Amino acid sequence: MTALGDLPEVMSFFGTDLKTGSLIIAALGIVHPMAFGCSFFMPLSYLLVTIWLLVACYFAASVCLFFGLNTNDTFLIALWIWYAVIFVVVMLMMMILLALVYTSRRQRSRVLVVILGMLWYILTVYFILVVNSHRNVLLKEQNLDEKITDKKF
Repeated sequence: MTALGDLPEVMSFFGTDLKTGSLIIAALGIVHPMAFGCSFFMPLSYLLVTIWLLVACYFAASVCLFFGLNTNDTFLIALWIWYAVIFVVVMLMMMILLALVYTSRRQRSRVLVVILGMLWYILTVYFILVVNSHRNVLLKEQNLDEKITDKKF
């Protein structure tokens, strides 16, 4: 059993099947970086530049997820899952640091935005479980296809 195999499985994505849910998650991951493009009014800091770089890599991983879902490539799907796990942990730490900075500057509206961002990244954990469940379904189908072709010959 692999580390991804030990993750809990879900049966649907808010009532839709896993493949459709995974495609929605890939689309959200592609659109997600546009929210950070709206923050150019802020003075640049190393913390924000690091966040933008992580989000740009998340965009690239989401494109890989989209292609992996279209071609049923479990490697590309697993690539997104591994990056998303690392991304969520690092982004939550960065958002906590950002919240501390904004709290020290007494910028309440920005603290509220950062808290909403933290809630989004916690929701991303559910997204990871949905995509991993779809990957497990694909792996079971591939193993079943291999067993059927082995019995024919």
